[in-house]
Amino acid sequence: MTSLSSGIDGIAQAASNVPAALPIVVDLDGTLILSDTLHESAAIALFRKPACLVRVLPELRKGRHVLKAALGREVDLTDEVLPLREDLVEWLREKAEEGHELHICSAADQSVVDKIARRIGIFSSATGSGTANLKGKAKAQYLAERFPKGFIYAGDHAVDLPVWEASSGVVLAGVKPDIASRARQLGKPVLAEFHTPSLTPKEFMKAIRVHHWTKNVLMFVPLILAHAWTDIYVILQTLLGFACLLAVTSATYLLNDIADLNADRQHWSKRNRALASGRLSIQSGFTLAGSLLVAGFVCGTLLSLDFAAALLAYLVITGSYSLGLKRVPLLDTLIIGVLFTTRLVMGTLLLGDSRPAWLLTFAVFFFFSLAVAKRHTEIVRAASSGTSSLKSRGYEVEDAALTLAFGIAAAIASLVVLMIFILMELRIGNHYGQPQFLSAIPVVLSIWLGRIWLLAHRGRMNDDPVSFAIRDRISLFLGVVVALLFVAAL
Repeated sequence: MTSLSSGIDGIAQAASNVPAALPIVVDLDGTLILSDTLHESAAIALFRKPACLVRVLPELRKGRHVLKAALGREVDLTDEVLPLREDLVEWLREKAEEGHELHICSAADQSVVDKIARRIGIFSSATGSGTANLKGKAKAQYLAERFPKGFIYAGDHAVDLPVWEASSGVVLAGVKPDIASRARQLGKPVLAEFHTPSLTPKEFMKAIRVHHWTKNVLMFVPLILAHAWTDIYVILQTLLGFACLLAVTSATYLLNDIADLNADRQHWSKRNRALASGRLSIQSGFTLAGSLLVAGFVCGTLLSLDFAAALLAYLVITGSYSLGLKRVPLLDTLIIGVLFTTRLVMGTLLLGDSRPAWLLTFAVFFFFSLAVAKRHTEIVRAASSGTSSLKSRGYEVEDAALTLAFGIAAAIASLVVLMIFILMELRIGNHYGQPQFLSAIPVVLSIWLGRIWLLAHRGRMNDDPVSFAIRDRISLFLGVVVALLFVAAL
């Protein structure tokens, strides 16, 4: 309590040393918003206008401010939702009521600064980079000439130290401790300090989707069905391949989150994701994703060229899905089925000659059915609620009969493929001592598929079926039954 009181007293004392109603100048990137407009524009250009990004990148040779201007002409941030530093905005509103004029002064391009200033609506002026990069000493000189009687400056970076030195008052916004210490040593009164919430380990794990790693366990299914669990070399290869797949899938989730930033920031829960909220920067997201991709493909290539090719196929298909194919009805669900099957393909490529070929045919039908079940749930819910949430996916509520037919047909097709495999295994001389136990597996699987589609048709499938099965008690019980039947057949 004592430290809190002394902190408040310190700010009050600092405020008393500053002339009343001085203009408050606010930096944009990292200060007013928890992101960087250059990185935001570059991400939009990369995922929505790749040709545009290729066209403007050479401008970087003429200077960072020239690149910003070129991107500003190509990318419109008007309709983009950017993560504001809400506590700072509230403080600025209070200061405006006290008589302070508010101004934005940023190294971002003028067009970008104007758009953001108009959206917030509390600033008297907005100044961005033009012929020169308005940053550091250049910004300090500009503000000293424009406000000769003094100004208060809100910044976030070491490059703002010359500006704070020229100012009459300091506002720290998301400043690192060492930079904050250097700012205080300038002898200027610190009027306010705003902290950026740090990224917790749990949030980081969510960002790379650790909770989705269980889907990649499918890589081990071919090893089990090929009865190769006693081959240490194959097991070690599969474990290394599994690690490569985890790295690549986590990277794709990060890239997908960057591609979907605007949509996620408008979503009631996704806006709290690490990238959408600004707690993980776009630059850090790209760096992490790139590092994971390099590590995954280098190790995958050393493991097997065929495996690396399958890993690349997975990446290309995922990228195509994120960039637009997810909006093509039915094709989106087929791609999801193919992506799940690709995990099995990777596992089979590490087995050598012992490859259960029937498994891939079964998997395409099976996972296609599960993907359609998820989409069918969304259609049923949209029909009952009267919302238009399906438009972004290309579906309409009238498609419910179609998705129901396709999904159930694919489920039955997968069971037929499985039955053909079991009939082949019932012959003498196969890998199983008691193959008759295998014949009960399609029955158990049909019960589970029937339950999945019953819940989907009632609009009660709250997650994708694979994630649902991992948490659902009945699904887990049926999974144990299948495992016991498999062991009994050995």
